[in-house]
Amino acid sequence: MKKLQRLVFAGIVGASLNLSSVALSASFDDAMVAFDRRDYAVAFRDFSEVALTGNRDAQFMLGYVYSKGYGTTQDYVQAHKWFNIAASQGDREARRARDKLTPFMSAQQISQAQEEAANWQPGIGKPKAVEADINTEGLETVETKDKPLITWSDPSPTDNSSQINLTRDEKRELQRRLRDAGYDPGPIDGLPGERTLRAIRSYQSDFGLVVDGLVSRETLDDLRTRNFADSELETVVDTRSEVLVRQLRELDQDGQRSELSGEQYKQRVSALLADYDRPWSTRVLYDSFRDGDFTLNPRWFVESGDFDVVNREYLYSSVPVAEIKTTEKDKNGAKEIVGIFSDIFLKNSDDAQREKQYKGYAELYSVTDITNSFSARVNLNGLLDNGRLNFGVYQGASRINGYSLSYITGKESVIKLTRTSSDGTAILETVNLEQSLSAEIHNVELRRDNQGKMEILLDDKLLFDAEDTSLKGDFDGFIVGNQGGNFRLYEVEVYSEE
Repeated sequence: MKKLQRLVFAGIVGASLNLSSVALSASFDDAMVAFDRRDYAVAFRDFSEVALTGNRDAQFMLGYVYSKGYGTTQDYVQAHKWFNIAASQGDREARRARDKLTPFMSAQQISQAQEEAANWQPGIGKPKAVEADINTEGLETVETKDKPLITWSDPSPTDNSSQINLTRDEKRELQRRLRDAGYDPGPIDGLPGERTLRAIRSYQSDFGLVVDGLVSRETLDDLRTRNFADSELETVVDTRSEVLVRQLRELDQDGQRSELSGEQYKQRVSALLADYDRPWSTRVLYDSFRDGDFTLNPRWFVESGDFDVVNREYLYSSVPVAEIKTTEKDKNGAKEIVGIFSDIFLKNSDDAQREKQYKGYAELYSVTDITNSFSARVNLNGLLDNGRLNFGVYQGASRINGYSLSYITGKESVIKLTRTSSDGTAILETVNLEQSLSAEIHNVELRRDNQGKMEILLDDKLLFDAEDTSLKGDFDGFIVGNQGGNFRLYEVEVYSEE
């Protein structure tokens, strides 16, 4: 009996100790409270503790305080390391901050930071100088109740009026402008949270403003003075130019080290021209879904069904395989697909009949200006046989007119090019593949020039071409529809003419 009592008592004591350790452990919100009141030593300690648990926001902030020397010794190696760890979890701001540090570091420092990041595991180790840089005696005197976080909805004015003198519409505008500038402010809802504050701090640091992280009129006014559309275009063009120059240098070096035959040299040059001598130089849409959120930057709108970003790696859609009915048109013999994807275009179809035939369908789209000449590429994996994914460009808010590719998996896989309009649906070209598209990752690309000539490529190899000039004018967005099957979308990329 006494032994049982001792065991019970030991269990109670152990549970009490565990509860105490939980109560005393820091949280990310605690760390941000300390950071916002400029108690950087405490913020550094708490960010360090939470970062070890795998919290990517804390990892970003730990990299940030290391880079600035807030509460600890300035250390670019540690800053690069923690930015890199957060970036590996899909944090775009962390990736941007890491790349900004690189020019100020030696090759040895970068190598050390990369090695430490690669070897890091959650819950193991302690960030450098956590104990040395904190005065533990001073922690007991810190008062937090009288210094609350900024409350965006507080109607009463304070001395820091720049924090609260924006209307909700202005806060939405600030978030939208941050997003257009390439930062990640979170949802555009006029209710700034931590992601908005981080985006503001990154923006202020990048453009030489006072880094206070406040949702202020000064920051909004500065955003209004800048044209980020042009700068984003220059970045894309510069990146392509850099890659081309590097490949030309490699070709030159190969020619100097070994004797390339005239035919080999011609093939290499032709390959470079095929990659870069193309009219589509302006990237108008790109998403790898590694930020874990398909509702922003760029923003996708879900028309029906469910979509989920899995492991910050791909966009996933699952729909039961639908029944498909085909009819012959009297005049031109074109096939009309009475399926869910055509619901995008055939708004005047019989709703009751469609509901009876199809029980599942998933569709989402992104609004962006796409010229009549474009290149649209999707990197995807159809996991099961008999799946059907459609994607393409559309015109108008009703999304009636457009071109789409159907990616049909199975032992007899098919890729089909379709034009849709208010007059109906016409199949422009179909190819039956010898290979199965199921359970493998492929690149599918639709190209169209300003003369209406189209090319469809599978894994960078031409499948077929077609020509159609029925649809005039530019396009208003890109659309994806799962008509049945399980699909993973890894990348979506659309280029337009300048």
